[in-house]
Amino acid sequence: MVDPQTYIEQGLKIVKTLVSQGNLQAALNGCGELLKVNPYDRDVQKVLKKIEENILAENMKKVDNDIDSTMHLWKEGRYDDLMKIYSRLYQYAPSYGRLRDLIEKLNSKLNKNQRDERENFVKKAIDAISAVIAEKRYGDAIQACNELLGYDPLNEKAAKLLAKSKDELIEQKLKENERITDSADFERTLDFYSSLLAIDPNNAKVKKLALQAKIQLAEQRLLGDKIHLNESIVRMKNLFKSAEYEKAIQACDEIARLDPNNLSAKIFRTKADKMLGEEADRLSVVKLKEVLGK
Repeated sequence: MVDPQTYIEQGLKIVKTLVSQGNLQAALNGCGELLKVNPYDRDVQKVLKKIEENILAENMKKVDNDIDSTMHLWKEGRYDDLMKIYSRLYQYAPSYGRLRDLIEKLNSKLNKNQRDERENFVKKAIDAISAVIAEKRYGDAIQACNELLGYDPLNEKAAKLLAKSKDELIEQKLKENERITDSADFERTLDFYSSLLAIDPNNAKVKKLALQAKIQLAEQRLLGDKIHLNESIVRMKNLFKSAEYEKAIQACDEIARLDPNNLSAKIFRTKADKMLGEEADRLSVVKLKEVLGK
């Protein structure tokens, strides 16, 4: 079994190779898998940050190209079409200054009736989402927030409600699944935490709980390996005592797989090999006497 740190080190080599090949999405997915092992690993976080910066740079290039190709819509006054386009582009580069400036400029171009109509729609949507949250229908609230942000990407209230809905949904699921999180089935617990991180990969509480579960699982496996090792040593000694040397050698090999530096296994294997050799010699002498006696 590969220990977590070795797994991460080997995984980082693969991720860096993918980056050098320009396969940024695969590298991003690779970092995600490594962070499941240890969400707080600084080396993985550092590589992840660089990958995200590269992806953002690529996205901004694509966004720039799309913006340049649609500038004629400004002259034509096709502001509704521009808003749809910018809302779509915003999903790829939400922090891109040029795009945000254009969205703000576009909002200012709307006439009073359009602005009033837009504001009324957004207000009703915010009120509706707040009501859904009050009813603890957090999944529906998350979907509604995402749809509203698609319509009005810079809406801070919608962004805050989205964050709140994700937090509340995670807390709700944590309470509903205490039977899992309180159990000693750490593999199942980790799977559960992974489902929560799918809702919000940046939730600090779940990341901390997932790390604790990984440590507990590693300790549980280590304890299981120690118990298995001790049982194998006892079995090896009993087999040797019973003169079952071939089986004792097999037991020695099993122990060596579990613990390559185990001194007992090395000593008993040497003894068993010697005893098998002496037994073979005795049998050869007996056979030879039988042949000569005929």
